[in-house]
Amino acid sequence: MSFDFSPNNVSPVLKTDLMSAWIAEHWVPTQDRDDYITVITAEICVNGVMLAKFNDDIKLSDTFVFKGYEPLENPEFLPVFDHNYQGELVTQTGTYLYHFVEEETDDKFDVLVMSAYYTDDHEVAVVASVPKEYMKAWGSFTQTCQRLAYPESKVIVIGGNTNSFEPKVDWNEIILPTDLKEEILRDVEAFFQRGVGIYKRLNLNPFRKLLFAGVPGTGKSMLCNALAKRIIEKDYQAIYISSADSDGSSFWKIQRALYVAADSKKPTLIILEELDAYLSNDEKALILNVLDGSESFENDAGTLLISTTNYPEAIDERVMKRPGRLDRIFIIPETRTVGDAELMLKKYVGEMWRDEHVAVAEKLVGYPGAFIREVAIYSLTQLVNEEEEILSLDRLESSFNRLRNQIEERDEFVMRRTMGYKL
Repeated sequence: MSFDFSPNNVSPVLKTDLMSAWIAEHWVPTQDRDDYITVITAEICVNGVMLAKFNDDIKLSDTFVFKGYEPLENPEFLPVFDHNYQGELVTQTGTYLYHFVEEETDDKFDVLVMSAYYTDDHEVAVVASVPKEYMKAWGSFTQTCQRLAYPESKVIVIGGNTNSFEPKVDWNEIILPTDLKEEILRDVEAFFQRGVGIYKRLNLNPFRKLLFAGVPGTGKSMLCNALAKRIIEKDYQAIYISSADSDGSSFWKIQRALYVAADSKKPTLIILEELDAYLSNDEKALILNVLDGSESFENDAGTLLISTTNYPEAIDERVMKRPGRLDRIFIIPETRTVGDAELMLKKYVGEMWRDEHVAVAEKLVGYPGAFIREVAIYSLTQLVNEEEEILSLDRLESSFNRLRNQIEERDEFVMRRTMGYKL
């Protein structure tokens, strides 16, 4: 049998067919049994870091344990390794034999696992040839791989430099106009409590999309972190789509997140920061279809996608103004009241707060939270440098003036460059 590995033959279905054909011709005939079933398998099952986490204390169904794996020589599907920023080998392609043992009876079975990249975006197709008798144990193995990779008590990261993280921001730490803060929380909780049922009754995919828009530094990321923490506390699933790796803002990450959400069978929050970056490349049409719900995996328990943007004007009208692609848009503003500015400044100054600092809080109205945080941090840093024990009003005002002047100088520089003036 000949195999076509030409550049045009990159469909995930065709790559799967090629691996299945190889298994049927080269693997199954060499075995003592004829009940092997070739199944599509999750990519996490060929992640070297996850496989290294297994030990004899991790029991699969029927008390089987995973006893490791070995590579098999296969010139048709060569091993290729991906790595993370810690230098650990993660996704691996090629042909491998996985070993399983039942501890009480010493019953043993092997599974042939094959994987191959099918696009230049590092998308991987994985298949496994499993004895039918042991499908239950294999299913337990794949579920355990997912659990080890994505702990339910943490936010799953898709496409980042780490697999998960623990959200640290409490909801009561979020400082926003009261009405806006309550409306956001009400929208999120109402979707999971009642909205999912309404969507399903109307024969719709229970998939809701919100957008947080605002200038940089208004706290959109912190807001998402706090919502993720609340979601996890309810034993729901939270997923964060990262553009931190070499693939940047790629469509496959959104698709993967939706798949993980559907596979979790739990109410799921997906966080997608900088939506405008994903809509500026050649994959825009694919993302629009996902936002429509026409090409997204369906999670019966409900999936809520929260996107953020610093530049809503960069998102074209096909997203912003077409009903159904974005269900709600929330504008996350700069600080609007002295009370909010005071609360935020108190939070960052901490135990160094003095009542006289209110005079600075009055000047902070209209600035984003990130600016207020930097005013506090810079003043506290200077306090340490000068070996002072009290944060004076003069010190805090000096920090405010310095940072305000820097912003004004930056804005003037940008305007002069934009208008073509000489500096």
